Amino acid sequence: MDGRTVAFSHPLVRWAGALFVAPFFLQLLGLGNTLLGGGLCGELFGNDTPLGLQGAGFWYAVLFMMLLGFQLMYGGFLLLARLLEMPASMERGAYQGGIWLVGLITLLFVLTRTTGLPYPSPQGLALGDTAPVDLLSLILMGCSWAAGFLLWRLLRPGEPSKTR
Repeated sequence: MDGRTVAFSHPLVRWAGALFVAPFFLQLLGLGNTLLGGGLCGELFGNDTPLGLQGAGFWYAVLFMMLLGFQLMYGGFLLLARLLEMPASMERGAYQGGIWLVGLITLLFVLTRTTGLPYPSPQGLALGDTAPVDLLSLILMGCSWAAGFLLWRLLRPGEPSKTR
């Protein structure tokens, strides 16, 4: 090379991208509703109840499916950013955005597992029950936390964010 550094080229970026993509596929490729539990979106599948009569678990699953989809897109961006020749000025903001995404998913995970969130019901908004914590949901969250940790390491002062 000519001495310039390439944006998004640190190996931790690729690891973080893969960890952001993994929960979506772990949930949707059949690990949900197995011995590991239903995961974040377990009540979304195999439910014949009419939409207006769905309980809190269904709406939590819809929320987490949307978040996992967004996480999949973000992970794909991290994996492709180097190939797309994104400018180096975007790195810091992109990494901070990923950390905020992990924070949002963590906050919603904790709220749905401890106090519940409001959900639509035939009588209006109702405060939902808590969702169960199972091994698959902890694995999915662990992938997100690990990806967030890698992005945090890339943001630390003194961490070489561009190599090779």
